[in-house]
Amino acid sequence: MKSETYPLALPSDLLKEIRKTAKATGLSMADTMRQSIKLGAPKLREQLVPAKLKPFTREEVRRAYYTPNQEFDELEHHCARLPKRPPEDD
Repeated sequence: MKSETYPLALPSDLLKEIRKTAKATGLSMADTMRQSIKLGAPKLREQLVPAKLKPFTREEVRRAYYTPNQEFDELEHHCARLPKRPPEDD
């Protein structure tokens, strides 16, 4: 198994926690950090990866796209009438 080494900067309080855990478990510092990553990665992913969005239902599509909104429609028409900027030369 090929392994790579990455330098890891740790705040002092986290380093103390790693040392304490390594001593309590009898693992090396490196093994303690590897196991911490291995055990914590699924929980981290669960908490930070956004949930996938479900597609709109037919009713949601109708409400979102087919219900008139006078204020938005007026803004859309106003923006469409604005002059276009000429392309900038690089």
